[in-house]
Amino acid sequence: MNSAGSDRPRVIDVCADDFGLTQAASLSILHLGERGALSSTSCAVDGTALAAHLPALRALRPRLRVGLHFNLTGNPAFIGSQPVTQWIRDCWLGRIDRRAIAAEVARQLDRFGQLFDSPPDFVDGHEHVHQFPVLRELLLEAVAVRYGHRVPIRCTWPKHWQGTKAAVIALLGARALRNAAQQAGLRTNSDFAGVYDLASATGYAARMERWVSRLADGGLVMCHPERPMADAQPARIAEHTFFDSAAWPALLASQRVSLLTGS
Repeated sequence: MNSAGSDRPRVIDVCADDFGLTQAASLSILHLGERGALSSTSCAVDGTALAAHLPALRALRPRLRVGLHFNLTGNPAFIGSQPVTQWIRDCWLGRIDRRAIAAEVARQLDRFGQLFDSPPDFVDGHEHVHQFPVLRELLLEAVAVRYGHRVPIRCTWPKHWQGTKAAVIALLGARALRNAAQQAGLRTNSDFAGVYDLASATGYAARMERWVSRLADGGLVMCHPERPMADAQPARIAEHTFFDSAAWPALLASQRVSLLTGS
Protein backbone atom coordinates (compact mmCIF):
# COMPACT_ATOMS: atom_id res chain seq x y z
CA MET A 1 0.00 0.00 0.00
CA ASN A 2 1.04 3.61 -0.43
CA SER A 3 2.73 5.29 2.48
CA ALA A 4 0.45 7.47 4.57
CA GLY A 5 0.03 10.89 2.99
CA SER A 6 1.67 9.84 -0.27
CA ASP A 7 -0.13 9.89 -3.63
CA ARG A 8 2.74 8.20 -5.45
CA PRO A 9 1.69 4.91 -7.05
CA ARG A 10 3.34 1.81 -5.68
CA VAL A 11 6.10 0.38 -7.84
CA ILE A 12 6.43 -3.40 -7.97
CA ASP A 13 8.65 -5.86 -9.78
CA VAL A 14 7.01 -8.70 -11.72
CA CYS A 15 9.71 -11.24 -12.52
CA ALA A 16 9.31 -14.26 -14.79
CA ASP A 17 11.68 -17.04 -13.78
CA ASP A 18 13.33 -19.77 -15.85
CA PHE A 19 14.38 -17.98 -19.02
CA GLY A 20 16.52 -20.42 -20.99
CA LEU A 21 15.30 -23.56 -19.26
CA THR A 22 12.56 -24.34 -21.81
CA GLN A 23 11.36 -23.09 -25.16
CA ALA A 24 7.89 -22.43 -23.74
CA ALA A 25 9.18 -20.23 -20.91
CA SER A 26 11.68 -18.36 -23.07
CA LEU A 27 9.16 -17.57 -25.83
CA SER A 28 6.57 -16.44 -23.32
CA ILE A 29 8.98 -14.12 -21.53
CA LEU A 30 10.18 -12.55 -24.78
CA HIS A 31 6.61 -11.93 -25.91
CA LEU A 32 5.47 -10.50 -22.57
CA GLY A 33 8.66 -8.48 -22.24
CA GLU A 34 8.05 -6.88 -25.64
CA ARG A 35 4.52 -5.96 -24.52
CA GLY A 36 5.79 -4.39 -21.30
CA ALA A 37 3.83 -6.90 -19.20
CA LEU A 38 6.89 -7.87 -17.14
CA SER A 39 9.59 -5.85 -15.46
CA SER A 40 12.27 -8.54 -15.17
CA THR A 41 13.28 -12.11 -15.86
CA SER A 42 15.81 -14.43 -14.26
CA CYS A 43 18.04 -16.28 -16.70
CA ALA A 44 19.50 -19.78 -16.27
CA VAL A 45 22.86 -19.40 -17.99
CA ASP A 46 23.18 -23.14 -18.66
CA GLY A 47 19.63 -23.59 -19.93
CA THR A 48 19.31 -25.76 -23.03
CA ALA A 49 16.94 -23.24 -24.66
CA LEU A 50 19.06 -20.17 -23.96
CA ALA A 51 21.26 -20.04 -27.06
CA ALA A 52 18.33 -19.80 -29.48
CA HIS A 53 16.76 -16.87 -27.63
CA LEU A 54 19.76 -15.02 -26.20
CA PRO A 55 19.95 -12.32 -28.92
CA ALA A 56 16.29 -11.42 -28.43
CA LEU A 57 16.70 -11.23 -24.67
CA ARG A 58 19.79 -9.07 -24.96
CA ALA A 59 17.83 -6.71 -27.20
CA LEU A 60 15.18 -6.25 -24.51
CA ARG A 61 17.65 -4.91 -21.95
CA PRO A 62 17.54 -2.55 -20.13
CA ARG A 63 13.77 -2.24 -20.64
CA LEU A 64 13.47 -5.75 -19.21
CA ARG A 65 15.82 -6.37 -16.29
CA VAL A 66 17.74 -9.65 -16.51
CA GLY A 67 19.15 -11.43 -13.49
CA LEU A 68 21.08 -14.61 -12.82
CA HIS A 69 18.86 -17.57 -11.95
CA PHE A 70 21.50 -19.43 -9.93
CA ASN A 71 20.87 -23.10 -10.68
CA LEU A 72 22.16 -26.10 -8.75
CA THR A 73 19.26 -28.44 -9.56
CA GLY A 74 18.80 -30.15 -12.91
CA ASN A 75 21.80 -28.28 -14.30
CA PRO A 76 23.77 -30.39 -16.81
CA ALA A 77 26.73 -27.99 -16.67
CA PHE A 78 27.27 -28.49 -12.93
CA ILE A 79 28.74 -31.83 -11.92
CA GLY A 80 27.29 -31.55 -8.42
CA SER A 81 23.72 -30.92 -9.58
CA GLN A 82 21.10 -32.71 -7.50
CA PRO A 83 17.40 -32.37 -6.56
CA VAL A 84 16.38 -29.53 -4.27
CA THR A 85 15.37 -32.00 -1.53
CA GLN A 86 18.94 -33.26 -1.40
CA TRP A 87 20.28 -29.70 -1.14
CA ILE A 88 17.93 -29.08 1.78
CA ARG A 89 19.28 -32.14 3.60
CA ASP A 90 22.91 -31.42 2.82
CA CYS A 91 22.72 -27.73 3.74
CA TRP A 92 21.06 -28.33 7.10
CA LEU A 93 23.38 -31.23 7.90
CA GLY A 94 26.46 -29.22 6.94
CA ARG A 95 27.45 -31.57 4.12
CA ILE A 96 28.49 -28.88 1.66
CA ASP A 97 31.75 -28.70 -0.26
CA ARG A 98 32.34 -24.97 0.13
CA ARG A 99 35.15 -24.89 -2.40
CA ALA A 100 33.04 -26.60 -5.06
CA ILE A 101 30.08 -24.30 -4.46
CA ALA A 102 32.25 -21.17 -4.48
CA ALA A 103 33.69 -22.29 -7.81
CA GLU A 104 30.19 -22.89 -9.20
CA VAL A 105 28.98 -19.48 -8.05
CA ALA A 106 31.96 -17.91 -9.79
CA ARG A 107 31.38 -19.94 -12.97
CA GLN A 108 27.73 -18.92 -13.28
CA LEU A 109 28.48 -15.26 -12.57
CA ASP A 110 31.29 -15.38 -15.13
CA ARG A 111 28.97 -17.03 -17.63
CA PHE A 112 26.36 -14.31 -17.18
CA GLY A 113 28.98 -11.65 -17.79
CA GLN A 114 30.15 -13.41 -20.94
CA LEU A 115 26.60 -13.71 -22.28
CA PHE A 116 25.42 -10.18 -21.51
CA ASP A 117 28.64 -8.15 -21.32
CA SER A 118 27.52 -6.78 -17.96
CA PRO A 119 26.73 -7.85 -14.40
CA PRO A 120 23.28 -9.29 -13.67
CA ASP A 121 20.58 -6.82 -12.70
CA PHE A 122 19.88 -9.04 -9.66
CA VAL A 123 20.52 -12.60 -8.45
CA ASP A 124 18.03 -15.22 -7.34
CA GLY A 125 17.99 -19.02 -7.28
CA HIS A 126 16.23 -21.79 -9.14
CA GLU A 127 13.96 -23.51 -6.61
CA HIS A 128 15.21 -20.85 -4.16
CA VAL A 129 18.50 -22.65 -3.43
CA HIS A 130 20.20 -19.26 -3.05
CA GLN A 131 18.63 -18.84 0.40
CA PHE A 132 19.82 -22.14 1.89
CA PRO A 133 22.51 -22.18 4.60
CA VAL A 134 26.11 -22.05 3.32
CA LEU A 135 24.90 -21.54 -0.25
CA ARG A 136 23.62 -18.06 0.62
CA GLU A 137 26.84 -17.15 2.42
CA LEU A 138 29.00 -18.06 -0.56
CA LEU A 139 26.70 -16.38 -3.05
CA LEU A 140 26.39 -13.13 -1.09
CA GLU A 141 30.13 -12.96 -0.58
CA ALA A 142 30.80 -13.42 -4.29
CA VAL A 143 28.21 -10.83 -5.31
CA ALA A 144 29.48 -8.25 -2.83
CA VAL A 145 33.13 -8.77 -3.76
CA ARG A 146 32.49 -8.62 -7.50
CA TYR A 147 29.90 -5.89 -7.76
CA GLY A 148 29.95 -3.95 -4.50
CA HIS A 149 26.43 -2.83 -3.64
CA ARG A 150 25.16 -2.63 -7.24
CA VAL A 151 23.46 -6.03 -7.63
CA PRO A 152 20.37 -6.77 -5.50
CA ILE A 153 19.48 -10.19 -4.11
CA ARG A 154 15.95 -11.52 -4.50
CA CYS A 155 14.31 -12.58 -1.22
CA THR A 156 11.24 -14.79 -0.64
CA TRP A 157 10.14 -13.18 2.64
CA PRO A 158 6.49 -11.97 2.48
CA LYS A 159 5.09 -9.24 4.69
CA HIS A 160 1.69 -10.94 4.87
CA TRP A 161 0.45 -14.51 5.09
CA GLN A 162 0.54 -15.99 1.59
CA GLY A 163 -0.43 -19.56 2.34
CA THR A 164 1.31 -22.69 3.56
CA LYS A 165 3.52 -23.25 0.51
CA ALA A 166 4.84 -19.69 0.64
CA ALA A 167 5.48 -20.04 4.37
CA VAL A 168 7.48 -23.24 3.85
CA ILE A 169 9.62 -21.61 1.15
CA ALA A 170 10.26 -18.61 3.40
CA LEU A 171 11.22 -20.83 6.33
CA LEU A 172 13.96 -22.42 4.21
CA GLY A 173 16.09 -19.32 4.67
CA ALA A 174 14.33 -16.14 3.52
CA ARG A 175 14.77 -14.17 6.74
CA ALA A 176 18.41 -15.23 7.11
CA LEU A 177 19.11 -14.31 3.50
CA ARG A 178 17.46 -10.90 3.89
CA ASN A 179 19.39 -10.14 7.07
CA ALA A 180 22.71 -11.31 5.63
CA ALA A 181 22.17 -9.31 2.46
CA GLN A 182 21.40 -6.17 4.45
CA GLN A 183 24.51 -6.68 6.57
CA ALA A 184 26.54 -6.94 3.35
CA GLY A 185 24.95 -3.73 2.04
CA LEU A 186 23.00 -5.53 -0.68
CA ARG A 187 19.46 -4.48 -1.53
CA THR A 188 16.50 -6.88 -1.43
CA ASN A 189 12.86 -6.60 -2.45
CA SER A 190 10.58 -5.27 0.30
CA ASP A 191 7.90 -7.95 -0.09
CA PHE A 192 7.26 -11.18 -1.98
CA ALA A 193 4.30 -12.94 -3.61
CA GLY A 194 3.51 -15.36 -6.41
CA VAL A 195 3.64 -18.76 -4.69
CA TYR A 196 0.74 -21.13 -5.30
CA ASP A 197 -0.03 -24.74 -6.15
CA LEU A 198 1.00 -25.13 -9.80
CA ALA A 199 -1.34 -28.11 -10.05
CA SER A 200 -4.18 -25.59 -10.38
CA ALA A 201 -4.64 -24.04 -13.84
CA THR A 202 -7.58 -21.84 -12.83
CA GLY A 203 -8.01 -18.71 -10.75
CA TYR A 204 -4.74 -17.00 -11.62
CA ALA A 205 -6.38 -13.60 -12.23
CA ALA A 206 -7.93 -13.69 -8.75
CA ARG A 207 -4.57 -14.64 -7.23
CA MET A 208 -2.83 -11.75 -8.96
CA GLU A 209 -5.50 -9.33 -7.78
CA ARG A 210 -5.00 -10.51 -4.19
CA TRP A 211 -1.21 -10.35 -4.41
CA VAL A 212 -1.02 -6.96 -6.09
CA SER A 213 -3.59 -5.38 -3.76
CA ARG A 214 -1.49 -6.26 -0.70
CA LEU A 215 2.06 -6.05 -2.04
CA ALA A 216 4.22 -3.36 -0.48
CA ASP A 217 5.94 -0.69 -2.53
CA GLY A 218 9.15 -2.24 -3.85
CA GLY A 219 7.73 -5.74 -3.60
CA LEU A 220 8.27 -8.64 -5.99
CA VAL A 221 5.80 -10.96 -7.67
CA MET A 222 7.39 -14.18 -8.96
CA CYS A 223 5.77 -15.82 -11.99
CA HIS A 224 6.46 -18.66 -14.43
CA PRO A 225 4.56 -18.02 -17.69
CA GLU A 226 4.88 -20.40 -20.63
CA ARG A 227 3.61 -20.23 -24.20
CA PRO A 228 1.04 -22.89 -25.14
CA MET A 229 3.35 -25.64 -26.39
CA ALA A 230 3.66 -29.40 -26.01
CA ASP A 231 6.05 -29.19 -23.04
CA ALA A 232 4.22 -26.37 -21.22
CA GLN A 233 2.34 -26.82 -17.95
CA PRO A 234 -1.35 -25.80 -17.90
CA ALA A 235 -0.92 -23.50 -14.89
CA ARG A 236 1.97 -21.72 -16.55
CA ILE A 237 0.02 -21.34 -19.78
CA ALA A 238 -2.72 -19.72 -17.70
CA GLU A 239 -0.15 -17.25 -16.36
CA HIS A 240 0.94 -16.36 -19.89
CA THR A 241 -2.67 -15.90 -20.96
CA PHE A 242 -3.37 -13.55 -18.06
CA PHE A 243 -0.29 -11.37 -18.55
CA ASP A 244 -1.03 -11.21 -22.29
CA SER A 245 -4.58 -10.01 -21.70
CA ALA A 246 -6.15 -6.59 -21.14
CA ALA A 247 -7.00 -7.71 -17.59
CA TRP A 248 -3.39 -7.25 -16.47
CA PRO A 249 -2.92 -3.55 -17.27
CA ALA A 250 -6.45 -2.95 -16.04
CA LEU A 251 -5.56 -4.52 -12.69
CA LEU A 252 -2.43 -2.39 -12.37
CA ALA A 253 -4.40 0.74 -13.17
CA SER A 254 -7.17 -0.09 -10.71
CA GLN A 255 -4.61 -0.63 -7.93
CA ARG A 256 -2.55 2.45 -8.90
CA VAL A 257 0.51 0.28 -9.34
CA SER A 258 3.39 0.72 -11.79
CA LEU A 259 5.93 -1.85 -12.91
CA LEU A 260 9.58 -1.26 -12.10
CA THR A 261 11.34 0.21 -15.10
CA GLY A 262 14.65 -1.09 -16.38
CA SER A 263 16.11 2.19 -17.51
